[in-house]
Amino acid sequence: MLMKIRASQWVALGLVLGSYYCARETRVDPAEKQGISSRFQFQRQEIAVDPLASEGLRTTRKVHPSLERIKSWVSATGAAATLADLDGDGLENDLLLVDTRVDRVVIEPCPGTGDRFPPFSLTVRGLPFRSETMSPTGTLVGDFNEDSLVDVLVYYWGRTPVLFLRQSADSLDDQSFTPQELVAIEPGAEPLRWFTHAATQADIDGDGHLDLIVGNFFQDGADILNEQGTGVATVMHAGKSKATNGGGAKLFLWQPTSSATPQITQFRNASETLERLCGKGWVLAAGAVDMDRDGLPEIYLAHDFGPDRLLHNRSKPGDPEFALCEGVRTMLTPKSFVLGRDSFKGMGMGFGDVNNDGLFDIYVSNIADEWALQESHFLWTSTGRTEEFQKGIAPFVQSSERYGLSRSGWGWDSRLADFDNDGKLEAVQATGFAKGKISEPGKLSAIDQGLYRLGLLKHGINRWPELQALGTTNDRMIHDPRFWPKFTPPTADLSGYSVNPFYAQADSGRFVNIAAELGINDFFNTRGIAIADVDGDGRLDFVYANQWEPSVYFHNESSPQEGSFSNGFLGLHVLIPLEPADPRPLTITPGHPDHPLSTRRAIGATAKLRLPNGQIRIAQADGGSGHSGRGSQAIHFGLGTSPAASHEIELEWRTTEGRMQSTVIQVSPGWHTVLLGTIKNPLEKGAAL
Repeated sequence: MLMKIRASQWVALGLVLGSYYCARETRVDPAEKQGISSRFQFQRQEIAVDPLASEGLRTTRKVHPSLERIKSWVSATGAAATLADLDGDGLENDLLLVDTRVDRVVIEPCPGTGDRFPPFSLTVRGLPFRSETMSPTGTLVGDFNEDSLVDVLVYYWGRTPVLFLRQSADSLDDQSFTPQELVAIEPGAEPLRWFTHAATQADIDGDGHLDLIVGNFFQDGADILNEQGTGVATVMHAGKSKATNGGGAKLFLWQPTSSATPQITQFRNASETLERLCGKGWVLAAGAVDMDRDGLPEIYLAHDFGPDRLLHNRSKPGDPEFALCEGVRTMLTPKSFVLGRDSFKGMGMGFGDVNNDGLFDIYVSNIADEWALQESHFLWTSTGRTEEFQKGIAPFVQSSERYGLSRSGWGWDSRLADFDNDGKLEAVQATGFAKGKISEPGKLSAIDQGLYRLGLLKHGINRWPELQALGTTNDRMIHDPRFWPKFTPPTADLSGYSVNPFYAQADSGRFVNIAAELGINDFFNTRGIAIADVDGDGRLDFVYANQWEPSVYFHNESSPQEGSFSNGFLGLHVLIPLEPADPRPLTITPGHPDHPLSTRRAIGATAKLRLPNGQIRIAQADGGSGHSGRGSQAIHFGLGTSPAASHEIELEWRTTEGRMQSTVIQVSPGWHTVLLGTIKNPLEKGAAL
């Protein structure tokens, strides 16, 4: 009898594992798929290359001689995009693009929004900068010195990040920003060599001011981009599944400055708090959101080559403190499907409430490429047991296969948003790695030349067999790039011809990929996805930041029902007064903000929407979570065809003095600007519109 029980358990385990690892894309009836795709329509526009470029377009990076053999691998990241409001027209229609082909940060009006200002590049004036060994890899927009003006943080390969502080709202060009070091250096000294791939902002310690989280990839001090370097540029990851010898996550706490220098800002480096719990992972994405509704944001770090990390926030003002949380494994749960214990390649992440329980879920990209490496993407859905955070337990289960989001390709940014305003989230994902091509067939091997003539070698030489072999190499060897196989451009191809999936929910609740039906199934090689309502019509638009090729803007023209765009939406631009003693009451104004003085975006403010059918939706004013795409800092809800003239929203936020506040407001569909103010009683009703 005992043997029968054990046998049945093994059979059950085999069935569960088989369902995880042999699953395929969601299949639906063609008619239903056509009906789903008919709800969406996007007009695409290629984003023109930087008009200020004075040199030919690059197709790869210049690298240290010891990395020349893996140049395609090293050159596979860096494209980034941010959508924000820099010109003060109230719309997030200004594009900050890192185009690796020109190796600079270009700020320009988003396509189709008019010639509101000439495109320009941010230059690191007055600070040490060597263009031959330093390259921008992303941007983050925020009011970092709390003067009501929107600033830009740029992060790089080859140096520490730079804060570009806005000096005046009267002009928008390179000269209207003053560069300042985030990490102080001695006069005449060189900045530390960091290799940053993620940055986000949130009030980590609950003091009412926004702090910064920066995620680094290679080890600090590496010499990746130095063509003239000697020796070995860096130590590579110590294994493919448990590597903690990367750059790690950095934490910078906001602190006040002298009233005599209001245009200067400073942050205190408190990174040891994160390193003590997480080691030095190879960070590719980071995010912060309040998961247990206690007013402090939790931190999620997506680590390449090792387990992702979820940190429960237990900080006090000026004193950051976290607890490392992991999920609970059962007999039928593969270890890598337990949050905090995976051995996958975390590269992108985003927040959203997929299971509609009023709590945030986490959508994470790994590598899940057929005939290559089939790990699994993650969808960590909340169990609702938020009290388990206090026990060091992450109250999430891995649900990507259940929802149809487990497979796609070599993933990067992953986003959840409602593009057709039906009240259900869609999922979009950036995919692809190194796009190979055959430029000189005569230089191929005899076998490859034969395959080329037969038409069997179209897109470069697939280097996945070599990469798979590398994955089984002894960890004592894999850290040395001299032992790696050759991944050299232009022929080397590693999942270079993937299609970015666009998932919408079928009637079953599972997501189905409709990218082909929407005509957006190009072989993009995408890193970042930036999402915002660019033209203010309530429909979310987005940008693909593509690597070594043109980036693309998609304008949302979806009309789910004939005649007009009938699905309603509700959008909130949430602003917070910067003066602690500001006596203004909370006010709600229809439309987009006109940037009133002494306010900033209320990053971290949470809105909970209660629909007439009793369902709950939740969203936050996001501070920049993800890999290299930065989207809207506003809150957006799709309402479907709800006939309600007004909707009840519970707002929670922290004042600049560090006090938690909450209230319930009634707002009609459409865009509104909410200026947070003094609330006499918790959950006091606001004015109904």
